Amino acid sequence: MADKYLKTSNRLRTAIQKRFGVKIMLCTNQWFSPDKDRAITCYILKEATWDANIKKYVNNELYRAYSTVRIALYLRDYWYELNGWEVPTDNAMWEEVKRTWQHQKANP
Repeated sequence: MADKYLKTSNRLRTAIQKRFGVKIMLCTNQWFSPDKDRAITCYILKEATWDANIKKYVNNELYRAYSTVRIALYLRDYWYELNGWEVPTDNAMWEEVKRTWQHQKANP
């Protein structure tokens, strides 16, 4: 099931890059957890910004999650914010994710 959420995330990343020129990368870290006896995947969204002082792109972490659903929802809300639209409020669980996002934007 994670495949369809990754596909949606990639479509959102492409749309954001084409429309607004914001370069967002989706990186993954994976390791084996002996406690759960399976592989764990961490998804990390990074934004490439130009640093004029060192004359190269610097990758700033936007968001980190272990769920592809949360990555897709984060990118959806980012898309709404860039367009100047009101961000939808779906459920209470997602409110905590948005608070984390706003905290990360306030404290880079």
